[in-house]
Parts: sequence; structure tokens; C-alpha cells
Amino acid sequence: MSTFNGVQVSPTDASELEERNSSVSGSDAENDDPGTVETLDDNGNPSKKRKRSLKISCELCKTRKVKCDRVEPACGWCARNNRICVYKERQKPGLRVGYGRELEEKINRLEALLQVMGRRLEEHIVDHNDGSQHRPTPLRMTSQPMQYSTSYSQNDPRPSSASMASQDTPTADPRWVPSNAYERMQYPPRAQDAMSIRSVVDTSGQDLTSHSDRAASTAWYPTSTPAALIPESELPPYDLLYTLVDLYFKHINPWSPILDRKATLDAFFGSQSMDEADRVLMHAVVATTLRFSKDPRLTPESRSQFHDISRQKITLYALDNPNVRALQALVILAVDILGTSNGQQGWNLLALIARNVVQLGLEVEKGAYLESSTAYPSATLLEASQPKSWIESEERRRLCWMTFVLDRYATVATADAFILDEREMDRCLPCRYDLFSRNEPVETRWRRRTALQTEMLVNKPENLGSFSYHCEVLGILSRIHRFLHQPLDITRHSDIQRWRETYRELDGELNNWLQNLPGEYGKISQLCHSDPGSRISNWIMLHAAFVTSVIRLHSSAAYPTIKSPVFTPSYHAIQRCLGAVESLREIAQDVLNTGMLSLLGHPFAFALWVSARALLVHAATMECEIDPKITFFISTLEQMGQHWQVAREYARILNNVVQEGSTGSGRTFTAMRRTAYELNILISKRPRSVLDPITTHTAPQNELEYLEIFDFFNYPRLNAIAGNGFDPPVVVSPAGNAAAQQQQPFRATPAFAIPNPESDWLIFKPPYE
Repeated sequence: MSTFNGVQVSPTDASELEERNSSVSGSDAENDDPGTVETLDDNGNPSKKRKRSLKISCELCKTRKVKCDRVEPACGWCARNNRICVYKERQKPGLRVGYGRELEEKINRLEALLQVMGRRLEEHIVDHNDGSQHRPTPLRMTSQPMQYSTSYSQNDPRPSSASMASQDTPTADPRWVPSNAYERMQYPPRAQDAMSIRSVVDTSGQDLTSHSDRAASTAWYPTSTPAALIPESELPPYDLLYTLVDLYFKHINPWSPILDRKATLDAFFGSQSMDEADRVLMHAVVATTLRFSKDPRLTPESRSQFHDISRQKITLYALDNPNVRALQALVILAVDILGTSNGQQGWNLLALIARNVVQLGLEVEKGAYLESSTAYPSATLLEASQPKSWIESEERRRLCWMTFVLDRYATVATADAFILDEREMDRCLPCRYDLFSRNEPVETRWRRRTALQTEMLVNKPENLGSFSYHCEVLGILSRIHRFLHQPLDITRHSDIQRWRETYRELDGELNNWLQNLPGEYGKISQLCHSDPGSRISNWIMLHAAFVTSVIRLHSSAAYPTIKSPVFTPSYHAIQRCLGAVESLREIAQDVLNTGMLSLLGHPFAFALWVSARALLVHAATMECEIDPKITFFISTLEQMGQHWQVAREYARILNNVVQEGSTGSGRTFTAMRRTAYELNILISKRPRSVLDPITTHTAPQNELEYLEIFDFFNYPRLNAIAGNGFDPPVVVSPAGNAAAQQQQPFRATPAFAIPNPESDWLIFKPPYE
């Protein structure tokens, strides 16, 4: 980001100017021929001018940075060394049409910013000399009120930043309260907005804004005006708006990479007019990134106002306009809502998103598109139209996979069935982000699932990035989650054998996934130590998802709530769970040491939440003291709670349960887990008749917190046990012959048994040694 005295300049504009300058200078340096041509100057004297050759250096000589004799078909050096000599066509030098006008407009806006800063300096000098108190006077840059249009001008659609200064710099003066600059950006800059730099330093000039106009002007007062008096503005001021978009690509897009940075900045702040769909997408970015802004103008009231307005506009637009842009806005809004709570709002939004993905045809790869020349009302034609570029095609692919990712986290946390079934998806994995940004079409990995097997159509791992591997590990988590909700007869030895085989297959998938990570990213902790300044938040989130998957699978064998002679807990599964918890603790410690915690999203908080609960269920099962490391997870969640409210709620519940179980005055952790189990049995029972009486159990808050902690590890559940309809304790028979089964019945009791390492059925060692 380029800055000028605290004034933000769009990186899109800065990078474009840099590319123009480099292309022109590089072209001149390369194509200038040492030959000269004599001409006559104005006085008739001969002068020498360099002539420009039409030939260029070959690619090898340019790479070696040596002079090329430009002989065709092969230059001298290539001919002597038997190398292939390649001449590429010279690019036409110069700037594109209209670029000078855009630069002039930028200069006008910068001059306007300098004028504002000069006026602030004048007021500071006057106030200092008079010894008076600072007055929070709103500044205006025109001498009369303006009427703002609601759409960009086609002649000059570039937003005007004439009244804006950066609020991220330490020199930002909170006394300066700008007017609603976002409204001002929606009309072309006027002639009186541009002035010379002399007006900034010339303190003897007249005041451009009269006192009467200042008093009559309407300004935006987020720091001094009550919420009821804040004007209803759809979006924050322009400078703050640009900062929020930049924060989105710093904190959200690395692990939720559904937007290309350059294309998005061009759509929001470029030279083209921003349509309604792009404005709705901007609302989504604002609603999600307000939590990261430390701008003093954003009070709690103004934050809530902007968030509510943005959320309302997104939902209303998406309901009336089922298109890809609206779906992108919904997914970004879902990131915000799921980071606030895992409640009903998130589920309603995910259901709408998943339905839109299917309706727009984004869940499968498309080879043909159908369009109508007329406005024919057909449900078939609701599918998205053909993408215009690889970036647009990849954005749709990433949109589908990000819906898949959010659905997995929300479902594993709160419900039993996925909204978007990956078995119905036929999408290849997204590519690396750099290939995506360069608009470079590539193939990645594409598995096509059939009724009997999964077929690998394409496998090019060199094009896979962190988001690709994230989708893969959550695909394994999906199969684990579905496996743990299949009915299981814990009294049949054959069923238990099949269960263990599937268990080992899923464990093998997790191990293979970890081993196939590229290079040093397989050991994320070592990478953090080797380069503490690196920004690898997306890979950290990746490993957190792996830890969540490991605990989800192995906790079913380590801490079952019901046992039988043929279904017993596993000591090695316990070691795997504890090893995964320790792995995440080391990663989180490295994150804190490198200051990257704010760059991680709420899925990382969910991984911390799962790991901390694993320590609690371990203490409840082994009837031992809680591991002191749980305080580290609680404190880390509290820090994440500054940005993600759901993390703060996780920390609160954990802290309450740990304090009650550690003081000795309340229930033990074992008693807490038994209470949670009984509550689950209560809400899982189904009546045998519609005439059966219905009862309501009033549970205190601490018992509901027990359920929040231990219900994740309640396996096998009552509704997943074959023969559902009985009340526990369940009478079962031991494994063996039929005579023995008839003589001595056993009970599948809700006891949390301590496993025996010597008779463990899971005979291989954990991977975390």
C-alpha cells in the first residue's frame, strides 16, 4: 500500500503505474540500438539521434543480461553453444488510451487531500495561538451544500477521495470528522474540488468554506454524536471503506479465498462503474471486517448500524437476485455469522447458500451452458451463465468448495446431517491462489464418485494449494462424521469387526493426507520456527482442521459412553487424541509467538474448543485431575474472542466447567459427563404413541454447559445403536457360543471405563511420537 502524508492510495493504481513505468523503461532499454542517425536541429547544425531497431534480444541473452548480436535465425552466442535461440515479438511501448486523464484525476484528488490537511494545520495554529480548546468542527471542502447522486457517472466513474485522509496512521487527528465520504464518492469530482498546492501553504488565502456553510452542513459523527443522531448511511466513509476491504484480504481471504484481490479492488475502486451486485458484495466485506478495524470513528453504535444495514441489504438482494455475486456475498456473510454463534441464523443462511449452489449449477463442472435470447421464465435457466474468464470460473469453483467447508464445520459442531452432500458434488479441487490470480488455467485433482467406487480423473498435485488440502481433509472429516452416525449393534462381534475395519481405513486416509502435504508444510511447527515472520495462516488453519478430524475419529474408540464385551475403549486411541491435542497446543503457541492469532478464523477457534473438551472428557473417563494445559486453550480462545464472539463463548463455558470441577465444591468431571449423557438420553427418546404424555425438563445453566462440553464425545449415541427403541441400560449378551449367551446376560452400561493397554484391539502406534 502506497501512502502520502497519511493518505491512502489504492494499491491497484500504484501497481498499475509501476507496471506501466517498468514496461516502458524495459522496452526502451532493450530495443535501443547503439547505431545513430544524423539530423539537423533548429539552427541547422547536425545532431545525432539514437535510432530504434525493430529487432530485440533473444530470450537467453535477456536472461543472461548480456548484449545480443540479434542475428537470425540464431544469435552468435546461441549458435556457438548449440542452444535454441528464440525471438519474441516486441511489445508495443507506451501507455493505454485515457491513462493520462486518470493520472490527472488522481492528482486532483491528492491536491484536494493536501488542501484539507493544510486547513487542519491552519486551525491547529490558530487554536494554539489563541489558547482555546480544540473544537470538533466538521470540515467541508466546498462552499455550498451538494446534492449526491446514487450512481456513478459513466464519464468519470472513479470514486473521488477528495475529502479523505487515512485513519490508520498515528498522526490521524480525531478532531477531524469527515462528512459521509462514501456518498461523495458516488458523483464525479467537480472543478472546484481541484486546487493547486500553493493554496495549501498559502495561509493568507481566503477560507474555502464559510462558517455559515459549516454550521449548515451535515457531517458524520461516529465519535461525538449519539447513535440516534447518526445519519443513516449505507456504508462507511470512503477511506475507512478502503481500509475494511484491505483488512478482508488480510484476515479473511487467506483461509476463505473465494475472491481475487486485484479483480475485487478493480470492481470496488476501479475506473468502471460499480453495479448493484458489486455494492452488495462490498456490504458483505464491510459486515465481516468491521470486527478488525480499530478506527476511532467506529463506535459500538455505528458498528452495529453498518452491520445491520449490510446484512439486511445482502439478504434482500440475494432473495430477489439468485446470481453468483449474491452467493459470494452470502458466503462472506456466513463467515461473519458463524463466527458470532453457531445458532439458528447460521443454519438458515447455510441452507439458503447450499440451495443456491445447487440451483445455479455450481456443484458440478460444466461443459455446456444454456441461454435464452428472450426473458423466458424457466427454472432450468436459473443456472449461472458461462464464465467469461478462468478467474471467474475458478471463483465459482471456490465458492462451491467454501460452502462445503462452512457446512462441514457447522454440521460437526451442532447437527447430524450435512446440508451440502459431497457425494452429490462433481467438482475438481481449487488451484493454488497464485495460479488463480494470474488467470492461468490449470488442472488439479478431480475425484468422481460413483455408487460403487471413487474414480480419479485428474491428479496434478503441483497445482494444489492450502485451500485444496483444506477441502480434502474436511472431506475425510465428512466421512468420519457420517461413519459415527451409522447404526451399530455393539452386541454383535461381526458388526464390531466391520466397524473396526472402517475405523482403520479412515485413520489411514488421515495419515496419507498428512504425508502427502507439500514439503515443509507437513510440519507446520517447524515452519513457524524457521521463519517467524512468515504469514502462513492458511496452512495453520489446515493443520487445525486435521487435528479436529483426528480427535473426532479416535475419541469414538477412546471415550465411548457405552461399552460391551465386544465394544471396549482403546488405550492407543486415547494416546492419539492426546497427541493431537498437544500438536495443536504447539501450533497455537507458535501462533501467539509470531503474532498471527488475529489472522486465523473461527474454524481455528473450533479446533481449540474441540481440543480443550478432549482434555475434559479424558479427565472424566480416567477419573483424574484436569490437564493444566487447558488454561492455555481457554486464554487463547479469550484472545480470539476479541474478533470472533463464538470463541469468547467457548472460553466462558470451558472456564465455568473447569472451575466447578476443580474446586471440589461441585460435581466431578465424571459426574458432569454422566449428567450430560442423561440429558442426551432424555431429549433423544421417542414416544411409542402420539397419546403418550409430553414432559418438559427444566435444566439449569451448568447442566446445559455439561451438554455443550461432553455431547461431542457421546458415542455411540442412542439413536445410532441398532435396535433403537429401548431404554438404557441395554441388556446384551457376551461374545461366544450360544449357550454362554443364554446363561449369562450382560448390560451395555453408560460407564466410562479405563482401557487396558495390554488387551487393546488397536495394536498400532500413534503417529505423534
